[in-house]
Amino acid sequence: MHKIKRMILCNIPTTVCNLRCHYCYLGQRPVTFEREQANFIYSPDFVGKAFSKERLGGVCFFNFCAAGETLLTNRIEEYFRAIIEQGHYIEIVTNMTISPVIDKILSWDVELLKRTEFKCSFHYLELAKNGLLNIFVENVKKTWAAGASASIEITPPDDLIPHIDDIIVFSMKHFGALPQLTIARNDATDGIEYLTELPLAEHEAVWSRFASPFWRFKRSIFKVKRTEFCYAGMYSLFVDMATGKTGQCYISNYHQNVFKNLSKPIKFIPIGKCQQPHCYNGHAFLTMGNIPGKFTDVRFGTDIRDRMRVDGTHWLDDDLRSFFDGRCDENNSLLSKLQKVYYLLLNLTYLIANKFVYMVRKLLLKIISLPKTREL
Repeated sequence: MHKIKRMILCNIPTTVCNLRCHYCYLGQRPVTFEREQANFIYSPDFVGKAFSKERLGGVCFFNFCAAGETLLTNRIEEYFRAIIEQGHYIEIVTNMTISPVIDKILSWDVELLKRTEFKCSFHYLELAKNGLLNIFVENVKKTWAAGASASIEITPPDDLIPHIDDIIVFSMKHFGALPQLTIARNDATDGIEYLTELPLAEHEAVWSRFASPFWRFKRSIFKVKRTEFCYAGMYSLFVDMATGKTGQCYISNYHQNVFKNLSKPIKFIPIGKCQQPHCYNGHAFLTMGNIPGKFTDVRFGTDIRDRMRVDGTHWLDDDLRSFFDGRCDENNSLLSKLQKVYYLLLNLTYLIANKFVYMVRKLLLKIISLPKTREL
């Protein structure tokens, strides 16, 4: 049985999407849905080699998510395959409506599919408006039938509340269990507020009907500043799939390019102290052990992604669920107090250097844009 070595979060800079969910983090930006395709510099084969088990230190969990719909990215399934063939486990974030690409993935050998999970974003109202509910269901069921895993997840906006009864009936009929729930985040407030007009107690009461462990855990860490030493950068990386530019987390002090020179080892430098208001994706970072020790007993596979159907079967393949339940801190060495101090000082050095470079660049741009004086 494989054990998780690291988490690799892969950002795909595609902003093409076939839905227009108002609660989408992309949709909340001042400029939205630019319809830009990711411009991959490196081939799928090259990227696969860049993410070899030897280079990463072992078997890793890969999450793939685009700014738009992931599966609308050109040739993206070729990159998925090149990485999973290295022996890793993958999670694909998708609205589950792009049937031609899903069919290509489901044509893989079953041994690859057993290490593949689709995180199916269940945008009920948009799917219904666009006549895509049946397509969503069909693709989810095809995924399970092919031997891959599928987890159904809802982002709960206020305008979905009148439809809760319908969603419950629909989900039990087609998925055998209720969807997991994440939190609708208000990005206009730097992502530290719930996207709801309801008082929080009422908000909790309304959505608790889904009895989602994911929902309960995410609420418990939402708006809670993390002060523990975080191993993001050592146990996890945040990679731009198009370019290879890599940070420790969403906010990073140290940057590198993991694709630029495959003979050069990847540097795993922990960030130490988190700079964010709270851990945005703590349902993955924290349950998979970026903060070591008994931080939580919640497990990513069993509690965050899986559900048991009424017939006793599971959404996730048993081996994949077990791998997802693993924690990086259980399969990596821990730092001593002296090493932690060293990395905290190293991060501070990088942070100061980054700010200095930013200020110099800003000053140079200002000088360049100054109007030229007329010669007398």
